[in-house]
Amino acid sequence: MYQESDDKLKGSGKKDALLFILLIVFFLAAGTLATVLKTRFNSNVPLYLLALVFGGLLILVYKLRICGWRYTVFYKEPETEYDARFDEYIKHDDHPYPVGTVVVERTISAKGEILAVINREDMIALLEPGESCSCDSELHFSPRKKELCSSLVFNNDGKKVRLYFSPTEEFKNYLKGLLENE
Repeated sequence: MYQESDDKLKGSGKKDALLFILLIVFFLAAGTLATVLKTRFNSNVPLYLLALVFGGLLILVYKLRICGWRYTVFYKEPETEYDARFDEYIKHDDHPYPVGTVVVERTISAKGEILAVINREDMIALLEPGESCSCDSELHFSPRKKELCSSLVFNNDGKKVRLYFSPTEEFKNYLKGLLENE
């Protein structure tokens, strides 16, 4: 199994804490400025603008830091492992899907919601960005534009579907290996 995440901004705990502190300082300063402008001009418009900016920044942080995509490919059988308790090799059946399956998830924080499960026998082709293909429908599971995304073409209930996503070269190599070894 190989799994990777595709987020616009890779972050760490320190960066997230710094971002949180900067947001608090910004909102305190903006709140003070809005209060001064409200009393000076006797209008609630600065408070409405502050609420609008606050909402926009929260949506931006949500899109850039909290949400992402996770791609998983089950490209080989689980390996056997020596267990001294039984003095023999044991095969672990850790894969919830058969070999050759691709799973695409939408992640919010660390939890994922499975959006697509594609079996090996349904896969048709892996296309690089810019390659064309006629399909019945399209799915876009990436933070990038379609023109910059690779795509996986597969059958879904007799219809040809093109799934746009942003895998790394290692992920693409595993998929190409699966497609070549029918």
